[in-house]
Amino acid sequence: MAFLEPIHQEEWSIKPLPVRNTTSSMLQQRTFDRIACSTLPQQWPTDEEEAPTNQDPFLPWIHDVFPTADGKFIQFVAQNKRRCQSGSTKTSIKDFMQPNIALFQHVPVTRIYNDSDSSIRSSSNSNSNRNIRYRLSSHQEADKDGIETRFICRFKPSLEETLSVHNLNYDYHTLRKAYRATFTKEGFDNHMIWTSQLLFKCPVPESLQEQIRLGTTVVDDYATLFVDVVPIRTPPRYGSPTRYLPPRLYSEKNDWDPAVEWGSSHILPRIEDSGRWENIPICKPSLMTYPDQGVFHAMDREEIAAHDEQVAEMAQNNTKKRLIACTWTSSLFETRGGKTKVNDGNQRLLQWLEFNKLVGVEHVYVYDNSGAFSGTNSLKSVTDLFPGFATRIDWPAKVCNNRPGNTDNKGERSSQYAAAMSCHLRFGVHSDWLMAADTDEYMVPMGEHDSLKDLLEIADKENIKVLNWKSKRSKPRLQYFNVTPSSPECKVQKCFDPSLPEGKTFLEVYNCNVEKPPRVNVMPAEKAIYRPDFVVLFFVHYATVTVLSQMGKVDLENSGKKWLRRYKVTSLRYVDEETEGTMLHTKAIVEKEVRFWNRTFQSNPKNTKLGVEWPGGMDENQNPMFRTVLHGASYRPNCYPVPKIDEVWVPRLTTALGNRSLEGSDNPLI
Repeated sequence: MAFLEPIHQEEWSIKPLPVRNTTSSMLQQRTFDRIACSTLPQQWPTDEEEAPTNQDPFLPWIHDVFPTADGKFIQFVAQNKRRCQSGSTKTSIKDFMQPNIALFQHVPVTRIYNDSDSSIRSSSNSNSNRNIRYRLSSHQEADKDGIETRFICRFKPSLEETLSVHNLNYDYHTLRKAYRATFTKEGFDNHMIWTSQLLFKCPVPESLQEQIRLGTTVVDDYATLFVDVVPIRTPPRYGSPTRYLPPRLYSEKNDWDPAVEWGSSHILPRIEDSGRWENIPICKPSLMTYPDQGVFHAMDREEIAAHDEQVAEMAQNNTKKRLIACTWTSSLFETRGGKTKVNDGNQRLLQWLEFNKLVGVEHVYVYDNSGAFSGTNSLKSVTDLFPGFATRIDWPAKVCNNRPGNTDNKGERSSQYAAAMSCHLRFGVHSDWLMAADTDEYMVPMGEHDSLKDLLEIADKENIKVLNWKSKRSKPRLQYFNVTPSSPECKVQKCFDPSLPEGKTFLEVYNCNVEKPPRVNVMPAEKAIYRPDFVVLFFVHYATVTVLSQMGKVDLENSGKKWLRRYKVTSLRYVDEETEGTMLHTKAIVEKEVRFWNRTFQSNPKNTKLGVEWPGGMDENQNPMFRTVLHGASYRPNCYPVPKIDEVWVPRLTTALGNRSLEGSDNPLI
């Protein structure tokens, strides 16, 4: 459930900040259905109609929550709700949502003890004394576990309390990227991509850690332990990111003075009198909740217990896979701006999974967003074909703003961003390397390599932590299509159905790039295979925050590395497209994108989304007048196939799909 607290932004300009005098009677209660652990992400109230954040933006917009594998933390993956409406005409909603960005910034607190028992003071980072209160303080005055916090975490039924920690210091990363501010009051800060995902953890009291690590507190898929999350409600800090950094990261004096801003006696209300998330279920560690071999029936208690014990032992021994993949996808979806609906998601996932199995990926986690568009469609029929290889997480959270990223009110694909970090934090700890890619992106081994693991071996020897793959939309080859008009409308507009021809793969049909490798004219939308133990925050295309970018100057220099104010990832490189690997981006085209295709092709072949391939060994520079004949007409070629894809990978994929068809011939997807 959630308790919503009134917010008085008019008091933010008063110094010191007035103490909140709320009582439980002032809070509005929101109650939600009981959540089963195996379906927690799909039941979590993220949508506009039900998210409590829309009424009380100090409540984090949570998308996922789970314990770490060692049982020591409860990890939260939330999104920045203010980023959903960032346009110049959205001033009122951006003003209202200011509390949501305050949650990204730490506050120091110290405990106020009303109990004379000194043993309470000396206890470790938790307490269960209901007389304890919290006071806003300076870094120097704060309790050791309260120097950088933002939430009070109360565990139930024990009522032990801990103080949250962020996965990263957002202001410090802004400093390391040499930006002037993390947030602006006006809300024009969506280019600060590291402020999209709010990542924080609640430390688990020592008395509960072993039970949570072993998963024994979940009975028949329902939690018996819970945590309340109580935000510490202070205004956001605008201006330079150095205004209030903790001593471990910044040795110079802060120009933001907590004694002036908060005073010396700002005591927070009791938890019962504070707005909060309450009774959040504490489920099992992720590999227990989502077993590789599929979810167990809730009544198979002995089998579940044996599996959980094995998983706990593997985690404790740090047993890892070599390479896993994460993808956020859907059976159908709308392109940015809602201009086009595409419904080939099942077919794409099937072929993409089969291909990644061929190239050495050991397990794929599929975040199925189909529920955002339909209550009946899903990707389950596909993932069920890959037991032990593909795990499906039902993820129906909607994108809060699907507009293009180059408009005034920039798009914010909140569901995708949260899914990426959920997968990174849930499953990345169990793998050396993690691939982040969409189902239209094929990372293809090249040269002498037949496995992506070959490239990982090379990267490890070079101390490379991030392997980037260049991206540029490829063109579907015209030779594979029937260009007969596919509808009455197409007879007028001279178009045809560009759906994947029967019996063909996306890998084959779309194998035509506008440049020969190594490509130069690419998009700033690369994808990556990266080490999760090095990358702290991955944002769609970029290893945005790393363990090195979060190290203070002293710690970094003590480790033998040079501190530069403008941080750049040095343990990163692009794969060599000729000798190591290339990425084929097979982004779908739809009927309206091939209207008057023939006329466009004849006037400007480079500007059409369709491809006519250059014959082997030929190119536009050496053969400026060359034309080829297709469908009874001559065309100037405009793209280049990757020979190894046609000669090696297309036959292998076709054979693998054929074998799977023999195994499950009644499945209409094959």
